[in-house]
Amino acid sequence: MKLEKRIELCDSMTPLESEIASYILNNKDAVTKLKIQELADILFISKSAIHRFVKKIGFNGFNDLKVSIAKENADLLENNSYINVNYPFQAKDNPRQIAFKLLELYEKAIKDTFEYVDLDQIKAVSQLIDSADVIDVYTHAHNSNIAENFQDKMLTIGRSVNCPSSFYNQRLTVLASDQKHVAIILSYSGKATFILPIVKKLYEKGVKVIQIGKAGSNYYSQYVTYHLSISDSENNRDRMSQFSSHIAMQYIMDVLYSCIYNEKRKKNTKYIYDSIDYMDDRPED
Repeated sequence: MKLEKRIELCDSMTPLESEIASYILNNKDAVTKLKIQELADILFISKSAIHRFVKKIGFNGFNDLKVSIAKENADLLENNSYINVNYPFQAKDNPRQIAFKLLELYEKAIKDTFEYVDLDQIKAVSQLIDSADVIDVYTHAHNSNIAENFQDKMLTIGRSVNCPSSFYNQRLTVLASDQKHVAIILSYSGKATFILPIVKKLYEKGVKVIQIGKAGSNYYSQYVTYHLSISDSENNRDRMSQFSSHIAMQYIMDVLYSCIYNEKRKKNTKYIYDSIDYMDDRPED
Protein backbone atom coordinates (compact mmCIF):
# COMPACT_ATOMS: atom_id res chain seq x y z
CA MET A 1 0.00 0.00 0.00
CA LYS A 2 1.31 3.46 -0.90
CA LEU A 3 2.45 5.77 1.86
CA GLU A 4 -0.31 8.31 1.23
CA LYS A 5 -2.95 5.59 1.58
CA ARG A 6 -1.44 4.27 4.80
CA ILE A 7 -1.57 7.75 6.30
CA GLU A 8 -5.05 8.46 4.94
CA LEU A 9 -6.46 5.28 6.44
CA CYS A 10 -4.87 5.87 9.85
CA ASP A 11 -7.65 7.56 11.85
CA SER A 12 -5.93 7.74 15.24
CA MET A 13 -3.03 10.13 14.62
CA THR A 14 -1.99 12.63 17.23
CA PRO A 15 -1.23 16.25 16.18
CA LEU A 16 2.49 15.45 16.45
CA GLU A 17 2.12 12.37 14.23
CA SER A 18 0.18 14.43 11.68
CA GLU A 19 3.12 16.86 11.63
CA ILE A 20 5.55 13.99 11.01
CA ALA A 21 3.33 12.66 8.22
CA SER A 22 3.10 16.06 6.56
CA TYR A 23 6.86 16.55 6.58
CA ILE A 24 7.57 13.10 5.17
CA LEU A 25 4.98 13.42 2.40
CA ASN A 26 6.37 16.81 1.38
CA ASN A 27 10.03 15.73 1.53
CA LYS A 28 10.08 12.11 0.37
CA ASP A 29 13.39 12.26 -1.49
CA ALA A 30 15.14 13.96 1.41
CA VAL A 31 13.72 11.53 3.96
CA THR A 32 15.20 8.52 2.15
CA LYS A 33 18.68 10.01 2.78
CA LEU A 34 18.15 10.83 6.47
CA LYS A 35 18.93 8.83 9.57
CA ILE A 36 16.19 8.68 12.16
CA GLN A 37 18.09 10.99 14.52
CA GLU A 38 18.53 13.53 11.72
CA LEU A 39 14.77 13.55 11.06
CA ALA A 40 14.12 13.88 14.78
CA ASP A 41 16.46 16.88 14.95
CA ILE A 42 14.76 18.55 11.97
CA LEU A 43 11.32 18.17 13.58
CA PHE A 44 12.53 18.86 17.14
CA ILE A 45 11.05 15.60 18.38
CA SER A 46 12.30 12.36 19.88
CA LYS A 47 13.30 9.25 17.94
CA SER A 48 10.64 7.31 19.85
CA ALA A 49 7.93 9.59 18.42
CA ILE A 50 9.06 8.67 14.90
CA HIS A 51 9.16 4.98 15.84
CA ARG A 52 5.57 5.16 17.12
CA PHE A 53 4.45 6.92 13.94
CA VAL A 54 6.00 4.41 11.51
CA LYS A 55 4.61 1.50 13.54
CA LYS A 56 1.16 3.06 13.54
CA ILE A 57 1.07 3.26 9.73
CA GLY A 58 2.19 -0.35 9.37
CA PHE A 59 5.98 -0.31 8.95
CA ASN A 60 8.41 -2.36 11.00
CA GLY A 61 10.73 0.59 11.45
CA PHE A 62 12.14 3.79 9.95
CA ASN A 63 14.37 1.95 7.48
CA ASP A 64 11.33 -0.03 6.29
CA LEU A 65 9.58 3.28 5.63
CA LYS A 66 12.56 4.60 3.65
CA VAL A 67 12.72 1.44 1.51
CA SER A 68 9.01 1.79 0.73
CA ILE A 69 9.41 5.43 -0.31
CA ALA A 70 12.37 4.55 -2.54
CA LYS A 71 10.39 1.76 -4.19
CA GLU A 72 7.43 4.09 -4.83
CA ASN A 73 9.77 6.64 -6.44
CA ALA A 74 11.30 3.93 -8.64
CA ASP A 75 7.87 2.71 -9.70
CA LEU A 76 6.89 6.26 -10.69
CA LEU A 77 9.97 6.60 -12.87
CA GLU A 78 9.34 3.23 -14.50
CA ASN A 79 5.69 3.91 -15.27
CA ASN A 80 5.09 7.58 -15.82
CA SER A 81 2.05 7.17 -18.07
CA TYR A 82 -1.16 8.74 -16.80
CA ILE A 83 -4.40 6.79 -16.92
CA ASN A 84 -7.64 8.69 -16.49
CA VAL A 85 -9.77 5.99 -14.87
CA ASN A 86 -12.94 8.07 -15.28
CA TYR A 87 -12.44 8.77 -19.02
CA PRO A 88 -9.85 6.20 -20.11
CA PHE A 89 -10.13 6.75 -23.86
CA GLN A 90 -10.83 9.65 -26.19
CA ALA A 91 -13.13 10.20 -29.16
CA LYS A 92 -10.21 10.00 -31.63
CA ASP A 93 -9.03 6.60 -30.33
CA ASN A 94 -9.38 3.61 -32.63
CA PRO A 95 -10.43 0.14 -31.37
CA ARG A 96 -6.83 -0.95 -30.80
CA GLN A 97 -6.08 2.15 -28.71
CA ILE A 98 -9.28 1.68 -26.71
CA ALA A 99 -8.44 -1.96 -26.06
CA PHE A 100 -4.91 -1.09 -24.91
CA LYS A 101 -6.05 1.74 -22.63
CA LEU A 102 -8.64 -0.49 -20.96
CA LEU A 103 -5.92 -3.11 -20.49
CA GLU A 104 -3.80 -0.50 -18.70
CA LEU A 105 -6.78 0.64 -16.63
CA TYR A 106 -7.65 -2.91 -15.54
CA GLU A 107 -4.05 -3.62 -14.60
CA LYS A 108 -3.92 -0.43 -12.55
CA ALA A 109 -7.22 -1.18 -10.78
CA ILE A 110 -6.09 -4.70 -9.84
CA LYS A 111 -2.63 -3.56 -8.72
CA ASP A 112 -4.13 -0.76 -6.63
CA THR A 113 -6.56 -3.20 -5.02
CA PHE A 114 -3.78 -5.69 -4.35
CA GLU A 115 -1.99 -2.93 -2.42
CA TYR A 116 -4.95 -2.86 0.00
CA VAL A 117 -5.09 -6.62 0.51
CA ASP A 118 -4.56 -7.56 4.15
CA LEU A 119 -3.69 -11.25 3.95
CA ASP A 120 -4.73 -12.01 7.52
CA GLN A 121 -8.05 -10.29 6.97
CA ILE A 122 -8.67 -12.07 3.67
CA LYS A 123 -8.01 -15.40 5.37
CA ALA A 124 -10.35 -14.56 8.26
CA VAL A 125 -13.11 -13.43 5.88
CA SER A 126 -12.82 -16.49 3.62
CA GLN A 127 -12.94 -18.79 6.66
CA LEU A 128 -15.98 -16.93 7.99
CA ILE A 129 -17.82 -17.31 4.68
CA ASP A 130 -16.81 -20.95 4.33
CA SER A 131 -18.06 -21.79 7.83
CA ALA A 132 -21.44 -20.07 7.44
CA ASP A 133 -24.55 -22.13 6.85
CA VAL A 134 -26.12 -19.35 4.75
CA ILE A 135 -24.35 -16.72 2.63
CA ASP A 136 -26.26 -13.57 1.65
CA VAL A 137 -24.93 -10.88 -0.71
CA TYR A 138 -26.56 -7.46 -0.60
CA THR A 139 -25.97 -4.99 -3.41
CA HIS A 140 -27.73 -3.25 -6.28
CA ALA A 141 -27.31 -1.92 -9.81
CA HIS A 142 -24.18 -3.01 -11.72
CA ASN A 143 -22.65 -4.78 -8.70
CA SER A 144 -25.47 -7.32 -8.93
CA ASN A 145 -23.57 -8.91 -11.83
CA ILE A 146 -20.55 -9.43 -9.58
CA ALA A 147 -22.73 -10.87 -6.82
CA GLU A 148 -24.33 -13.32 -9.25
CA ASN A 149 -20.93 -14.29 -10.63
CA PHE A 150 -19.80 -15.11 -7.08
CA GLN A 151 -23.05 -17.04 -6.59
CA ASP A 152 -22.34 -19.07 -9.74
CA LYS A 153 -18.75 -19.86 -8.70
CA MET A 154 -19.88 -20.99 -5.25
CA LEU A 155 -22.52 -23.25 -6.78
CA THR A 156 -19.79 -25.08 -8.70
CA ILE A 157 -18.49 -26.31 -5.31
CA GLY A 158 -21.95 -27.06 -3.94
CA ARG A 159 -22.47 -23.88 -1.89
CA SER A 160 -25.64 -21.83 -2.26
CA VAL A 161 -25.48 -18.04 -2.11
CA ASN A 162 -28.51 -15.74 -1.85
CA CYS A 163 -28.47 -12.54 -3.92
CA PRO A 164 -31.75 -10.76 -3.11
CA SER A 165 -32.08 -7.95 -5.61
CA SER A 166 -35.21 -5.98 -4.79
CA PHE A 167 -35.74 -3.74 -1.77
CA TYR A 168 -38.52 -6.08 -0.65
CA ASN A 169 -36.48 -9.30 -0.94
CA GLN A 170 -33.44 -7.75 0.73
CA ARG A 171 -35.47 -6.68 3.76
CA LEU A 172 -37.17 -10.09 4.00
CA THR A 173 -33.80 -11.84 3.80
CA VAL A 174 -32.49 -9.66 6.63
CA LEU A 175 -35.51 -10.51 8.79
CA ALA A 176 -35.01 -14.24 8.11
CA SER A 177 -31.32 -14.10 9.07
CA ASP A 178 -29.75 -15.46 12.23
CA GLN A 179 -26.24 -16.13 13.50
CA LYS A 180 -25.85 -19.01 11.03
CA HIS A 181 -25.86 -16.42 8.22
CA VAL A 182 -23.00 -14.26 7.00
CA ALA A 183 -23.74 -11.11 5.00
CA ILE A 184 -21.60 -9.52 2.26
CA ILE A 185 -22.30 -5.89 1.31
CA LEU A 186 -21.01 -4.70 -2.08
CA SER A 187 -20.89 -0.94 -2.57
CA TYR A 188 -18.01 1.02 -4.10
CA SER A 189 -18.88 4.31 -2.41
CA GLY A 190 -20.30 2.83 0.79
CA LYS A 191 -22.98 5.52 0.59
CA ALA A 192 -25.77 3.54 -1.09
CA THR A 193 -29.01 4.18 0.80
CA PHE A 194 -29.84 0.49 1.13
CA ILE A 195 -26.83 -0.18 3.38
CA LEU A 196 -27.60 1.45 6.74
CA PRO A 197 -31.03 -0.14 7.45
CA ILE A 198 -29.64 -3.54 6.47
CA VAL A 199 -26.42 -3.46 8.51
CA LYS A 200 -28.24 -2.10 11.58
CA LYS A 201 -30.81 -4.90 11.54
CA LEU A 202 -28.17 -7.56 10.81
CA TYR A 203 -26.13 -6.28 13.77
CA GLU A 204 -29.20 -6.54 16.02
CA LYS A 205 -29.65 -10.15 14.90
CA GLY A 206 -26.00 -11.06 15.53
CA VAL A 207 -25.12 -11.57 11.86
CA LYS A 208 -21.49 -10.90 10.91
CA VAL A 209 -21.18 -8.40 8.07
CA ILE A 210 -18.41 -8.11 5.46
CA GLN A 211 -18.43 -4.83 3.56
CA ILE A 212 -16.45 -4.39 0.35
CA GLY A 213 -15.88 -0.95 -1.13
CA LYS A 214 -13.28 1.68 -1.89
CA ALA A 215 -10.77 2.63 0.79
CA GLY A 216 -12.40 4.86 3.39
CA SER A 217 -15.97 3.76 2.57
CA ASN A 218 -16.71 2.04 5.89
CA TYR A 219 -19.19 4.61 7.19
CA TYR A 220 -20.93 2.17 9.53
CA SER A 221 -17.95 0.52 11.21
CA GLN A 222 -19.96 -0.07 14.40
CA TYR A 223 -22.12 -2.57 12.47
CA VAL A 224 -19.47 -4.07 10.13
CA THR A 225 -17.27 -6.99 11.19
CA TYR A 226 -14.79 -6.76 8.31
CA HIS A 227 -14.19 -4.12 5.65
CA LEU A 228 -12.22 -5.07 2.55
CA SER A 229 -10.86 -2.12 0.56
CA ILE A 230 -10.53 -1.89 -3.21
CA SER A 231 -8.97 0.75 -5.48
CA ASP A 232 -10.44 4.19 -4.78
CA SER A 233 -9.26 6.04 -7.91
CA GLU A 234 -12.66 6.25 -9.65
CA ASN A 235 -14.99 9.22 -9.19
CA ASN A 236 -18.43 8.28 -7.88
CA ARG A 237 -20.27 10.38 -10.47
CA ASP A 238 -17.96 12.04 -12.99
CA ARG A 239 -17.06 8.97 -15.01
CA MET A 240 -17.75 7.33 -18.35
CA SER A 241 -18.67 4.01 -16.74
CA GLN A 242 -17.70 1.81 -13.78
CA PHE A 243 -14.61 0.38 -15.49
CA SER A 244 -12.15 0.61 -12.59
CA SER A 245 -14.53 -0.06 -9.70
CA HIS A 246 -16.10 -3.03 -11.50
CA ILE A 247 -12.83 -4.82 -12.22
CA ALA A 248 -11.54 -4.06 -8.69
CA MET A 249 -14.70 -5.43 -7.08
CA GLN A 250 -14.66 -8.50 -9.34
CA TYR A 251 -11.00 -9.11 -8.48
CA ILE A 252 -11.51 -9.06 -4.70
CA MET A 253 -14.56 -11.35 -4.96
CA ASP A 254 -12.53 -13.77 -7.09
CA VAL A 255 -9.77 -13.68 -4.48
CA LEU A 256 -12.31 -14.55 -1.79
CA TYR A 257 -13.77 -17.40 -3.84
CA SER A 258 -10.28 -18.78 -4.50
CA CYS A 259 -9.39 -18.68 -0.80
CA ILE A 260 -12.70 -20.36 0.09
CA TYR A 261 -11.99 -23.04 -2.52
CA ASN A 262 -8.61 -23.70 -0.95
CA GLU A 263 -10.10 -24.07 2.53
CA LYS A 264 -11.37 -27.51 1.46
CA ARG A 265 -9.50 -27.96 -1.81
CA LYS A 266 -9.68 -31.76 -2.05
CA LYS A 267 -13.38 -31.83 -1.26
CA ASN A 268 -14.18 -28.98 -3.67
CA THR A 269 -12.08 -30.45 -6.47
CA LYS A 270 -13.80 -33.82 -6.04
CA TYR A 271 -17.22 -32.12 -6.11
CA ILE A 272 -16.40 -30.42 -9.41
CA TYR A 273 -14.96 -33.62 -10.90
CA ASP A 274 -17.99 -35.68 -9.84
CA SER A 275 -20.34 -33.06 -11.32
CA ILE A 276 -18.73 -32.77 -14.75
CA ASP A 277 -20.74 -35.48 -16.53
CA TYR A 278 -24.05 -34.18 -15.20
CA MET A 279 -23.33 -30.49 -15.82
CA ASP A 280 -21.68 -30.91 -19.23
CA ASP A 281 -23.63 -33.38 -21.37
CA ARG A 282 -21.87 -32.49 -24.64
CA PRO A 283 -20.32 -35.47 -26.42
CA GLU A 284 -16.55 -35.75 -25.95
CA ASP A 285 -14.31 -35.05 -28.92
